[in-house]
Amino acid sequence: MDTQVMFHCLGIPKKEYFKKVVLPVFVMAILFPFLIIILAPSVATGDMLTAIILVPFALLTAVTVYPVSSIEGRKKDINNNMHYFITHMGVLATSQMTRIDVLHQLSKNEAYGYLAKETGRIYALIRYWHLNFPVACRFIAKRTPSIIFSDFLDRMAHAVQSGEDFEKFIIDEQEVVMNDFMTMYKDSLNSIDMLKEMFVSMCMSLIMLVSFAIIMPIITGMNATLLVTGAIVLFLMTELAILMYARSVVPTDRIWHTLEIETSADRRIKWSMPFSMAICIIFTGVLIVFTTLPTPIMFALSLTPLLITGLIARTEENKIKRYDNNFGAFIRSLGGAAGSRSGLILESLKELITHDFGPLSDNIISLYKRLRTRVNRKRAWEHFAAGTGSNLVERFATMFVEGTAVGGKPGIIGDIIGRNFMYILSMRKLRYSSAASLTGVLYGLTAGIGATMFLAVSIISMLGTLFAGVITPDIDIGISMSAIINTDVNLLTTMLMFMMVGHSLISAMLIRVVDGGHHFNTYTHFVGLVWISAITAEVTMRSIGPLLGATG
Repeated sequence: MDTQVMFHCLGIPKKEYFKKVVLPVFVMAILFPFLIIILAPSVATGDMLTAIILVPFALLTAVTVYPVSSIEGRKKDINNNMHYFITHMGVLATSQMTRIDVLHQLSKNEAYGYLAKETGRIYALIRYWHLNFPVACRFIAKRTPSIIFSDFLDRMAHAVQSGEDFEKFIIDEQEVVMNDFMTMYKDSLNSIDMLKEMFVSMCMSLIMLVSFAIIMPIITGMNATLLVTGAIVLFLMTELAILMYARSVVPTDRIWHTLEIETSADRRIKWSMPFSMAICIIFTGVLIVFTTLPTPIMFALSLTPLLITGLIARTEENKIKRYDNNFGAFIRSLGGAAGSRSGLILESLKELITHDFGPLSDNIISLYKRLRTRVNRKRAWEHFAAGTGSNLVERFATMFVEGTAVGGKPGIIGDIIGRNFMYILSMRKLRYSSAASLTGVLYGLTAGIGATMFLAVSIISMLGTLFAGVITPDIDIGISMSAIINTDVNLLTTMLMFMMVGHSLISAMLIRVVDGGHHFNTYTHFVGLVWISAITAEVTMRSIGPLLGATG
């Protein structure tokens, strides 16, 4: 890995990093074990001594891994914003702004994260260090962690140096950068298939481990509760690790807006959560005190009210997707109409309100009414974006307003935004397809896990019933009859249902990470997966139990 890129991302010179970070940590790693052994010899025994010796290795690993993880984080941040960045640059390039002013304007946009910081560095090199434009671009290109951004800066430096018109270059670059973005996005989506196979493989392996932990006490006489608890913790921790890995490889692509304007949809979702939680608590109390339902069904019923929040979030999210599908056509039409009217947005919008843009039509009418008051043009567009609830509409509408405000060409701006908007939507549809495929796999996997787990419980229950009245022989028959008889099947069932609830939650969160939806949308699949677990558990125990009893 290029150390130049590494320390550029860290924002600290190489010598400073070694002096202020590596050297102190190295000294601490060497001295720590000796200090503990000398100052507290009674502590440095057995497993604690092993842990003390491992501390230096953990510290040195952290010092080594931190720069690498920093680079990967910055790289992902740039790549996730590059398609917005190039669109915004194209919009501003159609105005009378100089290329340096364009960079300065982009560097002030906090939504671009580290990409804005890199752009600000280029501007600072030109403005304060008096480097020429191509040299400043190449300087950052050699140090930025993103290959897509680095290649773009090299091409821009060459175009400026050769005298190519900046507006023409940026407009031509739209397709190049968007193709790079789509290639990167598709590669990330391909990793979802690998992730799906990894998740299934790990779960199938760990199912056997948990089943073995349930059956093992029969042979060894060990504490069944302790074994099953350890196996469940390992199972859930492994799934959690896969979830964290998924968050690192799946592209970040927000669906919901980030504006501070609270809409009726936002209020419905916000207030539905405490309402759902209150019903969950009431349901749980009633089920525990007044009913004798099977444990798996009680778990599922007590969590079912969370479906209220999940369905509300899902309904609003589906509306956002419909708004997104119509926004591209609207912004192209508005840009074209404004271009033919010398940039008069209000008059062009007045003509468009009679057209049908699907569910977006009412929002367009509201936008026209707000703009007609001539109070705050930017705020009117923000209310329009908030009304749709869409992050895409929010960002691209902001670009359109900003571009036309600084004298950009509405026709070209509308065309750039509309075309790139459709590119992004096409990638999102592939993402939704991958998420749908993953959802089917996880529902099937959950049913398989539930059947396997509760089959093992049914076997334990059958053996306990079978040997309950048997006199224990004095000879070793290869199984621990006392362990079988004393196993609390109800406790095992409860523990396994807690495991299935944890698995359902992690699986639902994995689906949300892949499809990029609202975090409250997680509850829809969470409740569905818990019900799959409960029904599978009941069907397995009620059908297999009598069969095993008959066989015995």
